[in-house]
Amino acid sequence: MSILDRVFRRKKKLTDMPIEEVRVEEKRLEIRENQHIAQIEKFDKMREDIFHQGAKTKSPSRRRVYARRFNETSQRITMVERELSRVVKELMTLGRVRSILERKKGGPQANILQNLSEEDMMKLTMMLEDDKVSGEVYMQKLDSVLGVVNDPAYEVTDIGEAGMDVLKTWEKMDEGELEFDEALKEAAQKQGGQKEKGEEEKPEAESAT
Repeated sequence: MSILDRVFRRKKKLTDMPIEEVRVEEKRLEIRENQHIAQIEKFDKMREDIFHQGAKTKSPSRRRVYARRFNETSQRITMVERELSRVVKELMTLGRVRSILERKKGGPQANILQNLSEEDMMKLTMMLEDDKVSGEVYMQKLDSVLGVVNDPAYEVTDIGEAGMDVLKTWEKMDEGELEFDEALKEAAQKQGGQKEKGEEEKPEAESAT
């Protein structure tokens, strides 16, 4: 059953759902997320070892064996990555539900979580299960449906400015714009620049007092 079904299709009103219950579910999904990441790292190392073994041998028959193992391991990685993509989106969903419950509890807009129509549910479920849909796109759709897309109170701030910068740097690496050493240097320079800026602003603030 999808997290959307478990959370939004409840007999009990979602606005009455204990925040602690949401947090427990989040913890459960975080454990699954870490397990999937560990699996991917394990299979990735196996695939790298298989590649090296195939490169060292000159026997065509042995290379075919390694090629088959390489393919099987790649398929396993793809399967786990798909499940990881889903878990990440489920965590995003619960994070948004929790933030709304914390902010709107008892307020005039507490019924914001009841805004999902059946059509919206179908669209979100398809996006949740489609690993080609990024978490960012999914989150934008969820926020749009819930009506919080332009509400600054629900902006993602938990990873901080440096975290957002490093995400952008990793995206550049994915697109081939930066090599590892260049990317690491850029990330370090951005963080260093933020510290210098903070140190420069501090004396000005003190002089104003």
